[in-house]
Amino acid sequence: MTTSTIPKSGDFLRLFAKTRMTGAALRIATALVGSISYDGKHRGAPLGYAAFTMPELAELTGLSARSVRYALSELAKIFGLTIEHFGSYDRHLFTFSKVYEADENAVADEDLAPAETAEIPHEKRTSGNPLPPPLYTETKSNNDTTSIIQILEGAGSVYQTPFAAIIEDAKRGTEAAGMDTQFLWKGFHMLNARNDRIIAPLSWLVAFVRKAKPMFQHSPKAPALAVSAAVCTDPVRLMARPAPFANRAFHESDLRRAIGADAYEQHVAAIQSTYDAPRFAAQLAVHGQAVRQGTIDR
Repeated sequence: MTTSTIPKSGDFLRLFAKTRMTGAALRIATALVGSISYDGKHRGAPLGYAAFTMPELAELTGLSARSVRYALSELAKIFGLTIEHFGSYDRHLFTFSKVYEADENAVADEDLAPAETAEIPHEKRTSGNPLPPPLYTETKSNNDTTSIIQILEGAGSVYQTPFAAIIEDAKRGTEAAGMDTQFLWKGFHMLNARNDRIIAPLSWLVAFVRKAKPMFQHSPKAPALAVSAAVCTDPVRLMARPAPFANRAFHESDLRRAIGADAYEQHVAAIQSTYDAPRFAAQLAVHGQAVRQGTIDR
């Protein structure tokens, strides 16, 4: 392995975006490349290496220790990840040997994503029990497409990526069914770029497509004709208006105290007799007249 030219983190991420792997392996790989030492000083690791303990990797990625072991074994097969015990505190050195061994002048994707399986000696792996077999399999499930999307300015052509088929499948049966696939792809990149994201999970693209709504020009609706409110002509209701209905119990108590219970009943009976109104309506009318005359408060 040469360390004269160490790929940058962005180079690694673009490689990961083109390579099929499980979500756990992607988390571990992203964590490792984010801590690669480019000066021989970062965390005490030599040039081109990342230094971690296994508990640190588990805590950083949110994975269980078992999932970390599965992911490391998978990365060893895909990228030739080598693991060497380093110093004390159970720290290990990690490096992607197959990435460095790739031809520096090669630009083809197949040169960057080896298809053959690479076994590494057990003494190069983490200490402890032998690693279990990896979860990565050659299936037509989610392993067939990378689980992250590199957010690029301008987005590029979706038909040069594996995501065109995913977008067309996701928009089927939704309001976005008639929308252009390239338009949706560009809109997804613009949304994430506006939020300062450099990568996005594949699930975000699917959710974005399913929630997308086409924009149509709707002709403005004619304003609804104003309907004039019906004019109340009931004299009993008009008399009751000055006294809020919610305060009726207080109005009755205050008015009985002000004019006496007998006078109160006489006023109510007079309204009932004059307007042939029920007692409750007559009481409200008496309350309204008393508020209007200032006998009781509103």
